[in-house]
Amino acid sequence: MYERLLVEKNGDLMRVRFNNPRLHNALDGLMLDELVMLCRELERDQKTRFVVFTGEGLSFMAGVDMKSDAMSAGGAPSSARLQQRTGQELVKRLRELEQITVAAVNGACIGAGLALAIACDLRVAADDSMWSLPNTGLGYFFSWACTPLLVSLVGPGNAKDLILTRRQLTAAEAVDMNLANMSAPRDALMTTVEGIIDRMRSGGPLAMRMAKKLVNASSPAWLGDVSIAEPELIERLYAAGEPVEGSAAFFEKRSPLWKKDA
Repeated sequence: MYERLLVEKNGDLMRVRFNNPRLHNALDGLMLDELVMLCRELERDQKTRFVVFTGEGLSFMAGVDMKSDAMSAGGAPSSARLQQRTGQELVKRLRELEQITVAAVNGACIGAGLALAIACDLRVAADDSMWSLPNTGLGYFFSWACTPLLVSLVGPGNAKDLILTRRQLTAAEAVDMNLANMSAPRDALMTTVEGIIDRMRSGGPLAMRMAKKLVNASSPAWLGDVSIAEPELIERLYAAGEPVEGSAAFFEKRSPLWKKDA
């Protein structure tokens, strides 16, 4: 059914592995569309109570495949605006699922991977995982309406640190910053996650579902003006050319030549 996702069901548990291991599970347009489809399927699934997201192979998700149309088809500003809305839809649907979602973060958790991880209810970091937001170095900001969610988790100062300095965090630093709930040895990552799920199974299903919705409703993370304005801001960025220059510099292994009058 899916090409970029490996989906396994076992009773009330679904395991989803991002499946683009050649590129450390970098997200392309197909994976983006399939994740939206999966969320729509889960919205109708009354048997699954828990969903674990992880990466096939060495990494969770190493950002966006910059040669794909995940961000924009051919660098077109109007395409970037529309793709932004698809990314926002994915994060909103993922965050609002009635199932309890857990990100089992193995290896690189970069850009879009970090966005999907913080949209999950819980995050468990393998002790060798690496977390970062390189977006501004590539000419665009942390999007998909995830900046308010990031700020609600780590605070404005830490959010600016991650976004503006683009530094890489270890698993221990991610836990200290509240990006991750806990860490586990890499070879014990999935058993740790399964243990957490076993503990949650003893909770009343209705009470668990209501509790999740109450926590989400109590969070300041969803700011309507950000979601509405963000696609237009992305279109403006592409019209100015920064994402195109950032991508070209990345592949040519050089420093970007930004316009001085931006």
